[in-house]
Amino acid sequence: MKKIFLLVALALIGVISWYIWETRKKPKNELAASITPAVSKHSEAFNTTFNKVLNQYYSLSDAFVNWDEAAINSNATALANNIDSLNLEDVKTETAVFETANDYKNKLKRNAEQIASSADMTEKRRTFHTFSQNLYDLLRSVQYDAGTIYMQNCPMAFNDTEDGNWLSRTSDIRNPYLGLHHPKYKSGMLECGETKDSLGYTK
Repeated sequence: MKKIFLLVALALIGVISWYIWETRKKPKNELAASITPAVSKHSEAFNTTFNKVLNQYYSLSDAFVNWDEAAINSNATALANNIDSLNLEDVKTETAVFETANDYKNKLKRNAEQIASSADMTEKRRTFHTFSQNLYDLLRSVQYDAGTIYMQNCPMAFNDTEDGNWLSRTSDIRNPYLGLHHPKYKSGMLECGETKDSLGYTK
């Protein structure tokens, strides 16, 4: 009988010790070590060129938010150059994916050049909408996995009735169609819109 009580007591002590160990407050470095970092299936060269395009795109979007035509033109020109340098080697062995990606690459370069050359802000924004959709489709076709991309939408981007899409690195809304200096709304519609979709191929 004493042996049974002793075994039960030892088992309880073991369970309590395990519980205390698992529920203790862990130091930050131990928590960090327990989180598996995201690993991209793509090469560094591939991700570097795509990240350059995305960062330049976000700068272009900010220029639209600020209604800064000079910044729009310079960012669109730089974007066209970055698109020209996109590395698609990682998908070259997948013929259909490579051909689709190369087609989007050519469309995006033309879109960026049109944004830079157009003298009309509304036309620039309409092309920006097309560019955004093409870029999203390119990222989806190659399964870009170096970060999450949010597809966002303004339901009243044009004439208060037509919608417009843009991409963002966060779920926060900063509307590049209405922005900070809209003739009618000023900055009142900066946060107008919603996230419609997202790409997150990160592992």
